[in-house]
Amino acid sequence: MARTRKEISSPAFDWVLIANASRARCFVRDADNGAMREQQGFVHDASRLKGRALEHDRGGKVHKGVASTQFAPHADPHDKEHQAFASELAEFLEQAALARLYPGVSLIASPAFLGELRSRLGTATLKCLRHGVALDLTTLQGGELEHRVTEALAAVAVS
Repeated sequence: MARTRKEISSPAFDWVLIANASRARCFVRDADNGAMREQQGFVHDASRLKGRALEHDRGGKVHKGVASTQFAPHADPHDKEHQAFASELAEFLEQAALARLYPGVSLIASPAFLGELRSRLGTATLKCLRHGVALDLTTLQGGELEHRVTEALAAVAVS
């Protein structure tokens, strides 16, 4: 997992985490004008590997005389990696919440990954959670990203 660290944020600004199962970017966002500065980036390369490259173990069978036991089939390797990445991001947000680095955080993540991430959030993060939006914006940059984030957060604020 590769990380890039930019700068420490001011507690006056909310954070926005934009993520999918293999990449995430954390931004500090000014609610007044929608301007965002990237705080930290995450890349989870294992989520992009082919299934065979991820498989570490196999389900098995044990035969003993006439009786046999079959072990439960192993979980999908990609699911395991998505869960690991969601846990890593949740831990990052939890530590930042405990250190009071942000007053609020919004999650904007691909639909499947948003549920995975939410299920792993800690108590401190949940207290600061403002919005969760099922939308993958990880490939956007600059003004287009700021515009789409502003639209997405405005839409959930209204509903």
